[in-house]
Amino acid sequence: PLSIPICRSSTRIIICGIYRSGTSLITKLTREWGAYAGKAEDLFQDEYGYLEHLALQKLNDELLGKNSRVPTPVNILREKAKDTTLQQRAGQILAEMDAEADSAKASAWTWKDPRLPPAIPFWADFWKDALYIIPVRHPVETILSAAKMEGLEPEQVPLSAGFAFWQFCMLNVLNFTQSNPKKIFIAYDQ
Repeated sequence: PLSIPICRSSTRIIICGIYRSGTSLITKLTREWGAYAGKAEDLFQDEYGYLEHLALQKLNDELLGKNSRVPTPVNILREKAKDTTLQQRAGQILAEMDAEADSAKASAWTWKDPRLPPAIPFWADFWKDALYIIPVRHPVETILSAAKMEGLEPEQVPLSAGFAFWQFCMLNVLNFTQSNPKKIFIAYDQ
């Protein structure tokens, strides 16, 4: 992958959890602790919070084919990580966050997007020095919470599909953060 120069003073904090696992809450907390989350106009926010960086969302949508429910095979994302154009775009949004955080005199900045676990095979090489915060919530709770947001009743939810997606995402996170010693697992219930 493209070598991203590290000329910054802020720590990159990546909140890497699946949908409805507590990523918004953890992002709010890291922001309250002083981590920079981005300019207000660059963040997706609503009554649920979210605080998702729009440039990160857009690139993740493209990486995943605008489909965050059916996992993109790891080998396809690893191939995309070799694409010079995508490398430059990823490097540019990282460099912009680094510069903004430095300008704001923040000691850290934070990113979150529930599409990160399926997209992490692309991003892992860009975030070798990042601190990962990984929320963990019982798979049934995440599945039912997501279904509720979609307006589905619990009996309408195919749990087997939800379990498969949860497992795929968590294995991606574990696999692609394995060599990084800077990670924190936070239980949603706590």
